Amino acid sequence: MTVTQKNGRLELLFDAGNGKTRRESVTGVKPSAADQDIYDIATGIANLISDALQDIRLTSQKSYSA
Repeated sequence: MTVTQKNGRLELLFDAGNGKTRRESVTGVKPSAADQDIYDIATGIANLISDALQDIRLTSQKSYSA
């Protein structure tokens, strides 16, 4: 079996006020990216946006073939 990991997506969730959440995303995150590097990039982006950062999420996909 061959496993191929595809590039991921970094999602930043912000508090937009009035109980609403706003989501921004960055695609193309390499599977080999270090967790600390991903966190540093996410917080750097969040510092450029006026809404308060609530959560950072990284989603990825894997393909399995025989």
